Amino acid sequence: MAKNTVKKRPMALREGEKANFKTLLQAAGHNDLCLLSATRKSDGKKVALVCAMNRDGEDYCPAPLAVLIEGNPYEDFDDPTVG
Repeated sequence: MAKNTVKKRPMALREGEKANFKTLLQAAGHNDLCLLSATRKSDGKKVALVCAMNRDGEDYCPAPLAVLIEGNPYEDFDDPTVG
């Protein structure tokens, strides 16, 4: 079996996660993404947020979509396609 062949079916995504990903793709297609630093309320840690920028009249409002992974994702997460 080739190295990058999917060996198992990954867990199903929730509808909200699918909607956020669709928004992310649409924002990327319109060059409406930004990367912002924010403080996570739960632990006070600074994190990097991927945001879609929404226009509100003359103003822009960031809509957070994702937190960037801190550290090495290959060390922090199990491969969702393996056993």
